[in-house]
This record gives sequence, C-alpha cells and structure tokens, in this order.
Amino acid sequence: MIRRLDHAVDIWSKPEPHLARMRRKPSEQIREQLRFTPYPFEDVSAMVNESSQELYMFSSDYPHAEGGRDPLGRFDRSVASLTEAARTRFFSGNFRDLYPNALANADIPGSAVSRTSS
Repeated sequence: MIRRLDHAVDIWSKPEPHLARMRRKPSEQIREQLRFTPYPFEDVSAMVNESSQELYMFSSDYPHAEGGRDPLGRFDRSVASLTEAARTRFFSGNFRDLYPNALANADIPGSAVSRTSS
C-alpha cells in the first residue's frame, strides 16, 4: 500500500498541482508519523517485510482475551526472522522514537532510567 501511494503521487503530480507541492513522499510521512500495534496472532515479520520496520510496535491487552495468553512469546516467535535491530525497534525503539520524552521521568526499578537505582 505504501509503495502504491508513492507511485500514485508520482503519476498524478503533473495533473494535480497540490500533489506536486508535497515536500515528502507519502511513505516518508507515514514512517515518520504513524505506528501500528498488531495483535499477537498477526504475522509481524510479514508486515515489516512488506512495509517498514519503523511502523510497528509492541502492545498487549493482556490479560484480556484480545491480548492473548502469551503475547510476549507469540510476538517473539512472530518477529524471530527479523534482524536484531528490527526486533529491538518493534519491542522498544519505535515507542522511544514516537515518544522521546516518555521515559524521561520514569522510575523503573533496575532499569537504566530508574531514579532509585544505585
């Protein structure tokens, strides 16, 4: 879908002046501004391979039914074929990119961002 959007803008930029004025390709804008949180039963590796590793990030509704019984295990298996960098983006990096200040005041025991660790 993302490639099709870029292609459509390329094709229609001449007859549609407002498309010609776009400074970024749709794919660039999508990668910068959108994130998707798949269900544990979805094939995250396929989604990443068809689009971009910047678009997907981990989430879970556990213990609710839609969160699955083992969301971490299911996602681990779903992203096993991705590179280590892509897996890290999925589980944490994309969240940090989208919300760069989210962990600034976090107090997570034992973590690098903990204010109470010694």
